[in-house]
Amino acid sequence: MKTVLITGATSGIGEEAVIRFLNKSWQVIATGRNQEKLEYLKSKGAQTFTLDVTNQQDINNLVTHIVNSKIRIDVLVNNAGYGQFGTIEEISDEKARAQFDTNVFGLAAVTRAFIPLLRENGGGRIINVSSLAGITSIPGGGWYAASKYAVEALTDALRWETKQFGIKVSLIEPGPLKTGFAVVVNEKIETDSNSPYGSLIKDLTQSTKSLKGGTAAGCARTIYRAATARFPRNRYLVTWIAKMVKILLAILPPKLMDFFIIRMFIPALEVNCKAINRKNNH
Repeated sequence: MKTVLITGATSGIGEEAVIRFLNKSWQVIATGRNQEKLEYLKSKGAQTFTLDVTNQQDINNLVTHIVNSKIRIDVLVNNAGYGQFGTIEEISDEKARAQFDTNVFGLAAVTRAFIPLLRENGGGRIINVSSLAGITSIPGGGWYAASKYAVEALTDALRWETKQFGIKVSLIEPGPLKTGFAVVVNEKIETDSNSPYGSLIKDLTQSTKSLKGGTAAGCARTIYRAATARFPRNRYLVTWIAKMVKILLAILPPKLMDFFIIRMFIPALEVNCKAINRKNNH
């Protein structure tokens, strides 16, 4: 029986990935911070472990548990992360650093801790969950995109570095999904009624709610495919929106791509820009 360890397993993509692997008769170690959800996953058959990826002691405790229990990890799925949205001007350094602490440094810390175990086992898989934001940014999503761009860069380097050890590394680029992600985004979003950016953040909030994307279960199926394919891809695009944006990035001039991104995610911003331009021209 193969074993997969999943971070951020208590909601959305992570939770669905746990269920997917359990249904395929894998041993699953589900980690996260939500104790209630961990108990639920435990009742489904997963082994559970409390893990905050920004806490090095938590990571050390998990590795010690794995080693002492003589558990062989075959696949590591780095899924823990969240979205801090707001304009570049209005998000504080503290919030920007917190975004990177979880999405980038937390992912790197967990990966760093488990590479020696995978190497000792003679190989394995590392699957990092990125985002459509890892290949293009949107207004109000700069810091989140910056963290996912970093994940993309780290994953590419990691794939080359660990190939000699029989470790295969893949990226998952979901695109918009029908999960609780948008709820967390809207809880953490930085906004001000007196903001000079007007309704941009309000429009962004509405767009995250209304985009018709894929499902967390569909993304979990893609993660499972990356974990089991004999020759896994470097990148897996999950939703039709992600695939369409990737194609458009390759064929459209940057200015036209800007227009498309704004129309797709924040249509009102185009109207606001035109209004400001008219005001400045008079």
